Amino acid sequence: MNQIKLFESKKIRTVLHEGTLFYAVADVVGILSESKNPREYWKKLKQRESELGTICTQLPVPSDKDGKMYKIDCAHREGLLRIIQSIPSKNAEPFKRWLAKMGNQALDEKAHKRLAAHKKLKDTQQKFFENIKDKGVDKAGFIEILKSGDRALFNNEDIRKKYDIPEDESIDDYLHEVLLRGKDFATAISDLSVKKDQLEGEESIEKEHHANNKDVRDLLSEKGLKPEDIPPEKDIKRIGTIDQGKLDNSEQDG
Repeated sequence: MNQIKLFESKKIRTVLHEGTLFYAVADVVGILSESKNPREYWKKLKQRESELGTICTQLPVPSDKDGKMYKIDCAHREGLLRIIQSIPSKNAEPFKRWLAKMGNQALDEKAHKRLAAHKKLKDTQQKFFENIKDKGVDKAGFIEILKSGDRALFNNEDIRKKYDIPEDESIDDYLHEVLLRGKDFATAISDLSVKKDQLEGEESIEKEHHANNKDVRDLLSEKGLKPEDIPPEKDIKRIGTIDQGKLDNSEQDG
C-alpha cells in the first residue's frame, strides 16, 4: 500500500512492506539536501559512503512524474536516521521529530486496530454465550467450548505454555490482530449455526465451534500463516482499557 506523507508541505512517498513503513529515500534526501537533483545527490552519497546502500530496500513506488510504479531505494525509520547523519541540513532535527511522530502514529494505529479487534471478539463471545446458555450450556461449559475452538485453531498446540502466558490471564490478550479477527469470525459463524440448525447441548455446539475454528486455521495455513507460529503481542491490557463485558477474564481462555 502506497501513501503520501507530508513534511512541511513537501511530499514523501511511502510504502508498507511486510508490516513496516518504508520511505522513498530520494524524497527524503531532497528535503534534507535541498538539492535540485536529489537522485543524483543520493547516487554520489552512496558512492562516498557505500554502507548507505546496504540499509535500503528496492521497493515499487509511484513515480512523481508519470505515476507509474518503479522500484527505487526505500528505507525504514532506522535506516533514515542513519542517512540523516550523512547529510548536513538545517532540516535534520525537524525531520527527526517528524519521523518520530510518524512512527508513533503507526504504532498507535496498529494498537487501535488490535484493541478494536479484541473488543469485537469479546462482544461476539458474549452474544454467543447469551444465545446458548438456555440450550443446555452453563458458564463452565461455554469456557470448554471456547477452549475446544482454540485447540482446533492452534492444532492442539499449548499456546499458553509456548508463549509463557500466565494461567490467570486470557490468551486473547496476547494474540495478533489477525488471530483475534479469525476467532471472532469463527465465533460469529458458530452463533449463527446454533440458531439456524437449532443446536442443543454442549457436545453438539462444541463440535460446531471446533469445526469453524478449524476452517479458520485451514484458511490461514493456506496463506502460509500457521496460527501457532504467529508471535504473541504485548499484553493488550497494557495498551488500552478493554471492556471484557460480562465474561470473567480470569476464567476465560477462549
